[in-house]
Amino acid sequence: MSCSFLLIYYNLSAQKVIKIGIILNKVDSTPIENAHVINFDSNLGVKSNINGEFRITAKKEDTLLISFIGFKSLKIIASKILKYIYLEKEIYSLDSYTVLPYKNFKEFKDAFVKLEIPDTARNKLNQSFVLSVEELRSYEPVTSGLVARGAISALASKFNKRIQDKINYEKLLERDQYEAFISTRFNRQLIERVTQLKDNKSIKSFMEYCDFTNSFIELSSDYEIINQIFKCYDEYNVLPVVSK
Repeated sequence: MSCSFLLIYYNLSAQKVIKIGIILNKVDSTPIENAHVINFDSNLGVKSNINGEFRITAKKEDTLLISFIGFKSLKIIASKILKYIYLEKEIYSLDSYTVLPYKNFKEFKDAFVKLEIPDTARNKLNQSFVLSVEELRSYEPVTSGLVARGAISALASKFNKRIQDKINYEKLLERDQYEAFISTRFNRQLIERVTQLKDNKSIKSFMEYCDFTNSFIELSSDYEIINQIFKCYDEYNVLPVVSK
């Protein structure tokens, strides 16, 4: 009996080991704190400390995913982990956008709101607020009640429309910046690394099935996002083919 117990204990000990490593920036060998190390086979996860060190329980054949925002994720077999693990900087591919000569969005917003169009020598009135004779004549005065719509009200209406256009433009810029940030945290490349999906159609279908909210993607850690992808993938695999 004692021999059998020792044999079983030996086998279990041989299967699982504590892997220890140090995660470093490949450019300057500085330690990376709070990098995520996730065991694909057991769904266990840990973070690296201030010195880039981590400890995780894994079998020799287990697959580990090491990731950190701004760096390329590394997928490696546990038995092949060396003491030092180097992560490369990630280069994100985003849709084209216009580069403005401002340090940040607030500076651009202030400049846009305070924009002044100089008057020309020919016409001292700002052209942004000039209405043609035809436009002025198109506004018929209303004498009934207390409303008097004429040239002045027409001018005010045009001015208000330009102000609203500015506000709408600022909202569009804010939305584009936010969507670009979201796409760096939940995208096709991440799905391909975490799951077994490879073709664009399957990955698109899977992302639509998961349907993560922007709020969840923005506020969650890498570990929480990847763990939720695991759960979605388990559910997605049992769906009928016609539902995918």
